[in-house]
Amino acid sequence: MRAHFFDINTLITVDGEVWVVSKRNPNLPIIKISQSDFNLIKKGIYKRTGYPLVVSNVEYFLPEDLMESLKIKCKKMNINITELSFSMQEFMNPEIIEKLNYKIWKEHLIYLKNTDDDIYIICSKNTKRNYEYIIKKVEEYLFELGLKVKNFYFVSETFYNRDEEKTAHKKIRILLQHSIGLKTETDKFTDDELVQYDEINYYDDERTAINLGRQANTIFKFLYQNSEKEIKEKIDSLLKETPLLLNINEVTYNKVNPIKVNKVDIKLERLIKTFESFKFRF
Repeated sequence: MRAHFFDINTLITVDGEVWVVSKRNPNLPIIKISQSDFNLIKKGIYKRTGYPLVVSNVEYFLPEDLMESLKIKCKKMNINITELSFSMQEFMNPEIIEKLNYKIWKEHLIYLKNTDDDIYIICSKNTKRNYEYIIKKVEEYLFELGLKVKNFYFVSETFYNRDEEKTAHKKIRILLQHSIGLKTETDKFTDDELVQYDEINYYDDERTAINLGRQANTIFKFLYQNSEKEIKEKIDSLLKETPLLLNINEVTYNKVNPIKVNKVDIKLERLIKTFESFKFRF
C-alpha cells in the first residue's frame, strides 16, 4: 500500500500579512508586512542597515523604506510610534482568514487523480480551529479530483512560540508510525496498530523537517531500541518480509525543479550504535 502525507502549507498558500498596529486600536492596521519580510525582521537581517523599532520591549530593525512608510502613516493617523505592536489577526482570526486570497498548489495533487493511494494532511503551523477554512478549500479541490483525505494530523497547539525542531520530530514520527504500522509513545513503539504502508511520500517545504526526514532511520532505531521485546519481534518480521520506502519530497515552488526527492529505505543497521547524544523531541 502507498500513501501521501502533505504538510498543508505545500497544498495551499494564504496571503496572510503581519499588521503593525497601535496598542490603543489593535483592530486597525497601520501598515502590513509580508510573511517573508517579517521573518527577515525577526531574524535580525536588517540590524546593521535598518532602523530600530521597539515593540513590547523588544528591539526590531526595519529596512529604511518600511520604516519611512511607518513614520508617515503614524503621523497621518496621529499615532505615537513608541506605542506600537504586531498583530497576527490574518493568521489567528478565522473571520479575517476567510476573506484573504489563497492559492492551491494544484500541481502537487493533480497526479493523484484516479489513484487509490491514501492521502493524509499534516497541519503544523497553526491550531486546529484556525485551519478550518483552509482545510475546507483543500477538501473542495480534492473532491473535484475524486480524492478524499483519509486523516488530518494537527501537531501544533499554538500559533506562537512553536518549536520548529520539536514540530519536525512529530512529523517524522507520524511517517514512521505508518511505515511500521504501530503507534509510538514518547520514545518507543507500542502494540497499538495503525494503517501500514510499504511506501510513503512526504511533502514539506520546511528545511528542518526535510533534513530530519533524511535521518528517519536514526529516529527509527531510537524508537526500536526502546521498544518491548515483543514489539521488536513484530518489527523484525515486517522488515524481513517487506521493503519499506520513505520518499522525502522537498517542495521548492520552482517551476523548473518543483520537488527534490530524497529516498530513504527504512531499515535497521547491523552495526550497534548508541543514542545518548540523540535529542529526542517528541
